[in-house]
Amino acid sequence: MSETTAQSEAPQNTASRNTAGIDPATYAGRFQVKLTKEVPLRDIPVPFTVYGGLEESSPTRLRLRAFMDLRGLQEKAPQILTGPLEESCKRQIYLEIRDVTAIGETVKVEGSARAQFTRCKRNEEPGFRYFGATVDATAVAKAEVKGQCLTFSIESADLRPRGFIGAVTDLFGLTNRINEAVLEKGGEFLAANPVCPPLPEEFSVLDPNYESGGTREIAPGGLGAAVVGSADVSAETIVKVLAGLKELGVLEFAE
Repeated sequence: MSETTAQSEAPQNTASRNTAGIDPATYAGRFQVKLTKEVPLRDIPVPFTVYGGLEESSPTRLRLRAFMDLRGLQEKAPQILTGPLEESCKRQIYLEIRDVTAIGETVKVEGSARAQFTRCKRNEEPGFRYFGATVDATAVAKAEVKGQCLTFSIESADLRPRGFIGAVTDLFGLTNRINEAVLEKGGEFLAANPVCPPLPEEFSVLDPNYESGGTREIAPGGLGAAVVGSADVSAETIVKVLAGLKELGVLEFAE
């Protein structure tokens, strides 16, 4: 399910409820488009809103700026991310995510990790459990542009073992092993699930190349992302885009 609206770059009330905290410069353009779309992640519907701005960069190139409002993803993240992180015969780690907060250009994720260490059976299934512990965890993540998507990665993870068992966990170096698993397996999950800005159907012919971007905070603490890119276009392609914008109601260009 999606909804697309477009408008020329006329003065707008940028303090409206939907765009509150979003810098209009992040999606500035001679004409602008807003796309609202629902995307399933792990069978959970997640609403995305993308604000895009287009302007001429050269006779054959368009400059695209886009801002993604990811507060819908932020709200659903604990439900999406909570679950098994690793289920090998030697180690089983289960994540429970409590909160996701944007801070500047980073994302703070808070929760806990429950780990069990077992001996492998001959059939490579978990056998005797020789240790288990629960640690509170805080991770910091960032996003970078790769291709036409934003790929998140974990910058750091801080694990805090609980109580007496936690002290034993530290003593035997198991906290470091849990930390390594969170960084490795969490990084693999994020790399396999990039966030790709959806474009209105009218812009699909552009096939943009995103050059820079990353996570941005929608104050206070809201998750967003900004990308900047360009597209090489022919005169025919420009005509198609403008025709699509006309159908959406864009009848004049801002000066």
